[in-house]
Amino acid sequence: MNMRKDLQRLVALCWFSVAFVAAFANDGIYYTSGNQLLPLVETDIHVWREVLTLSWGEDRTADVDVYYAYYNPGKERTVLMGFEADPPMYMDSLDLNGAHPGISDFTVTMNNKPLLVFTSIVRADTLFVSNGKVQALDLSQYEIDEARSGGYLWNPQINDGVSIAFVYHFNTTFKPGFNIVRHHYRYRMSDSAYSYYQLDYKLSPALRWAKGKIGDFTLRIKTRDVPLHFMMKDSVFQRSVKPTVTGTGKWRRRTIMSGNGSDNDLMDVVEVFLRNATIEYKVTDFRPGSELRIFSADCTETSVISMPTDYCAFRYNLLYDYPLTSRMYRIVRNLPFAYRGYVFKTEALARFFGTRWWYVPDPDYRATLESLTPEERECLKLFEERAKSLIRH
Repeated sequence: MNMRKDLQRLVALCWFSVAFVAAFANDGIYYTSGNQLLPLVETDIHVWREVLTLSWGEDRTADVDVYYAYYNPGKERTVLMGFEADPPMYMDSLDLNGAHPGISDFTVTMNNKPLLVFTSIVRADTLFVSNGKVQALDLSQYEIDEARSGGYLWNPQINDGVSIAFVYHFNTTFKPGFNIVRHHYRYRMSDSAYSYYQLDYKLSPALRWAKGKIGDFTLRIKTRDVPLHFMMKDSVFQRSVKPTVTGTGKWRRRTIMSGNGSDNDLMDVVEVFLRNATIEYKVTDFRPGSELRIFSADCTETSVISMPTDYCAFRYNLLYDYPLTSRMYRIVRNLPFAYRGYVFKTEALARFFGTRWWYVPDPDYRATLESLTPEERECLKLFEERAKSLIRH
């Protein structure tokens, strides 16, 4: 492996990712993105199988579980492996151990044995591995700059700063043949004015392993505490792949406008609705066509990200102060119950939600506040308070 070329590719990827996030964020907050486990030094080991399982809930915290089956064609060897985490947009405090502020519960096991994981902050503009070791910054010499930029640290001794990246690294001993690595962490999803959550996961670093592909790849997304309604870039698999849904759910392909509504901003997506369900994609000889990008389907009615449907905007962000009609109030108030399949008795609500693509009625569901999450109940409470001054009949 040519490490310098890989670093250049990584830097290019990061710049592309940052540019895309900046265009999509629209005054939101970018926390970080997920990433593959990757070799930080040269290796001839390849990824025979990967199962990536994602789940998240109303708290906008994503659980990432990854099962890897690696194949080592040679003798036993130790490989320095790592997990590169993008810095957040803002950072209020600096962990002197180098841990990322948006990531928690980071664990790795290999062949059923837990591995010791080290966290480091490194210079983003240098080759941070030298002689098989990660070149970590001495964080006692740095502090957060006045702007609290998550990707930048200030050194008062030299009156200068440095761009940074976060690296979780550990040594792995691969026996000949198959080796099983399990990996888990949680991270705070990004958000924006037009999207309640955004989950990014970098798939391309898997190509740094031998053979430059994943022999057998599975993407699994499952619900946690709430129904999920989201979109995913359809270019991930480079070819048409039909997923399977277990439980109550549905999916469809769409083309949406990702920016100002011009034809140049068209994006092909898969729209998914899940309620107590799992959606699963399976691909062999997988080479990702793009990084994985998942975001809430707030824009689903208009097809334009920068023009979200009124009821979704009120439901999630309570953004607007213009007059709220009593009809819109009733729609917003009942949205979390509609996601759970409540069969409405009021003709206007039954007609409205009955024409929503994602609506799946459940005659057994009873619409009670207790059936909602604490976050949803708090959201409705805030909405009720705002609505008092906004409703116009």
